[in-house]
Parts: sequence; C-alpha cells; structure tokens
Amino acid sequence: MLSMSLMTPSLSAQDEGEFLEPAEEGQYDPSGEQGGSATEGGGRPSDEEDDDQVVTWGLAGGNLYQFDTSIDNGGSFSVNRAFIAGGIEYEFSPSLTMDFDIGFEADSYVFNGNGSFADAAGGVPWTTTLDITLSAAARWKLDEDWRLFLRGFLGWAGERDADFDKSFTGGGTIGAAYSFSDELTLGAGVLIAAQLEDSLLFIPSIIVDWRITERLCVSNVRGPVNYPTSAGVEIIYYLSYELNVSLGARYEIRRFRLDDDGLPLAKNGVGQERSVPVWFRVEWRPMDKLRLHLVAGCSFGEQLQLADSNGWRFAKEDTDPAPFVGCFIGFEF
Repeated sequence: MLSMSLMTPSLSAQDEGEFLEPAEEGQYDPSGEQGGSATEGGGRPSDEEDDDQVVTWGLAGGNLYQFDTSIDNGGSFSVNRAFIAGGIEYEFSPSLTMDFDIGFEADSYVFNGNGSFADAAGGVPWTTTLDITLSAAARWKLDEDWRLFLRGFLGWAGERDADFDKSFTGGGTIGAAYSFSDELTLGAGVLIAAQLEDSLLFIPSIIVDWRITERLCVSNVRGPVNYPTSAGVEIIYYLSYELNVSLGARYEIRRFRLDDDGLPLAKNGVGQERSVPVWFRVEWRPMDKLRLHLVAGCSFGEQLQLADSNGWRFAKEDTDPAPFVGCFIGFEF
C-alpha cells in the first residue's frame, strides 16, 4: 500500500518524527511522541541517554473495518484491514540514525450483489490481498536546525494466489526538514515508486510539525505507526500527557496483483483501490512506551479499478462514502 497521507508499511512519513526534539526536562512535551521505524513512544533521547539507547526495538499493530458501501452501477463492498509491523532503530551517533523495518497488511474484501464492476471481473473482483514491505531508512542531523532523510523499500502486493514473481514493487523517499524554532518544523520530500504494470509514481510530500500552543498542534508525524498518519495531516489537542484527540485526513492508494480467477481480462491482472479517508482519533498512553489508538472516520472519493496483466484498465467505478472504525497499539522496548 502506498499511503500519501496522511503502512503501512509502505511509504510512511513517520520516519520524520525523529526531527522533533523533546522539550527540556520538566517541560510538558507533546512532541516526544513518535519514534522512527515501527516504534512507538518517546522522542529522540537526550545526550545523557545516548549511551543507554543506541538500539531500540518496536512492535505495532492494529485492525480497521470499513463498513459495506455501495458501488456505482450496482453491488457493494466492505473490507477488514489488519496491520502488523516490527522494526529496529540504530543510533550510530547523535547525528545519524538508521531504521530497518518489516510491515504486513492483510485486506479481506467482501463484494456483494451484481453490478458492472463485478461483471467486468467475471464474478468477485478480488478477495484477500496481502502487502509485505521491507524498508531501510537513514536520518542525518546536519546541524541544530537541518535534518535529511532517505528511505528505500521493497514490497510485495497481491492476492494470496497471485504470481509471486510478478507482484514486487520498490522505491524510496528523500527529503529534508528545517526547525525554525522549538515550536515549528517544516520540510518537503518526494516519493519515487514502481507500480505494478504502470509508470513510475512521483509524489511530493510535506513535513509539518507546528506546536501552536502547549496543547494544540498540527502535524503529520505523530499518528499510529501503521495507520493513519504519513504525508497527510492531523490537528491534535493534548488533554494531558497521557491522552490526546485529533482530526486528520490523507490520500491513499492500494495497487496489487490479482490471481488467475475470473474472466481472461482479469486473470493475473491488477486491482486498485484509492480513497481519501478523514478520521477522528483518540490516543491513550497508559505507560511511557505503550500507545493505544481508537480511530473512527469515513473514506471519501473511493474508487475501484481493474486492469489486465499489461496494465490496460478495463473497469473503474466510484463508490459511496465508506465509514470505518479501527484500533491500533504500539510498544517500544
């Protein structure tokens, strides 16, 4: 899955969370949230902690259910998405940090009724799709204000019985961020990714972390590791250090190899789902290294596509807005 948002595993802007320095000791610090890789919990350790926190491990996971919604010209669909990720972060020096991650997403689709989209596929368009991503990232602290990041990834996306060797993708991101003050960090980057049976994908993205007040901020680096936040944005309000609420949005696209079921055009073809989810999120930190998230929202602009094994699109349908609910957990050790 390529999420320009606001993981998936996949192209997450969450690595930039390390650009946010923690507040001084004793200060309320809503920015000390996001680690790189698949970790959750505290921000970048202070100089005094460097010797004790050279290596950090993280685990994260969650589940999201998108309710049944109507497809234009007949039929409907729902989907359950399960996420899990693990990673390790190495702080080689105060100026260089590297992450090595693996992420997994399983999307179980249920299509109901008849319609033009199902007819084009010769029945059920697709069932369960899997997305596995391996990634490596490096972040450099060039000086007190500038940060540079580089990330490469290799992914596999397809139905369970899709051809293994025809379902690989890869790519990377590069970008930089500048801290104007303790309250404001801005940056930009670009994603370059190969797509199944399609041209290279180039997508620019922004990095923003703006602490408007002690309790209110705008950011795209503080959400759950797997979902939702990457290159999208959230408005976050901290009720306390342990509890915050947010409103966010993102653009996402999933493109995957199909199996050999269905009509000849659909056999070993490519399926695609894209949407713009908008959500409300509640985060609770019961302990320093553990974060729990509840998410509820709605996906707008949802569109489903089918292409043949050479990338020629032969079916496309929009859907009604699709509500969803989800929960996520992250632990760092």
